[in-house]
Amino acid sequence: MRNVLAAAVMLSLAFVLPAAAAPCPGIVVLQDSFTTPNPAIDSTANAQSKITIQGGKAEVTFLQPAMGRDDEYTGIQYGDVNVCGTFATAKTDKAENQAAGLIFWGTDYTAFYSFQIQPAIGQFAVLQLVPGTGWALPLAWTASTAIVKDMGAANTLMVQTQGKVVSLFINGQKVGTYTGTPPAGGGVVGFSVSTSTPSLDTWDVTDFSVGVP
Repeated sequence: MRNVLAAAVMLSLAFVLPAAAAPCPGIVVLQDSFTTPNPAIDSTANAQSKITIQGGKAEVTFLQPAMGRDDEYTGIQYGDVNVCGTFATAKTDKAENQAAGLIFWGTDYTAFYSFQIQPAIGQFAVLQLVPGTGWALPLAWTASTAIVKDMGAANTLMVQTQGKVVSLFINGQKVGTYTGTPPAGGGVVGFSVSTSTPSLDTWDVTDFSVGVP
């Protein structure tokens, strides 16, 4: 596993949200400012959506309804890690069941976990993409008052992995835990967004960072 600590800067910060640009707690080993495209993300991988990275955000616009987009920071695997990111829909999007969240424990684009929220509904869940099988729901959709449900509002998520245990945070509040099976040697991380049926939604992703305990 690549040694991601060599160039890291110690930023032992409290997890305070939803203030912009606050990195994940721990030794920050990745902080994407979304000013220029990160070469670890393949911006051409999904023909059903368009991603624009500039001005401090990754804006995903869907070209077809009922689609999802997953973006992974390939090339770096993490063991115990904190993964953070902020997600907001456009104020003009229709309030449906569009979802967004953080990818963790990924092997590649065919095998990973995702901590997602549906802001319009006020629910969160842990999803798993299983090779050859498709999507599983190891932690079912659960209502949480920690989610800001207003369209256009930002919600900041954090996934904290420790061994086989995952702690889930929304806007600074711990909302649950999940016990699963991390990949051997660590997993890749990233973010996931989706659109509803029949809407063509837009998502803004900001403040993506990774901290190692």
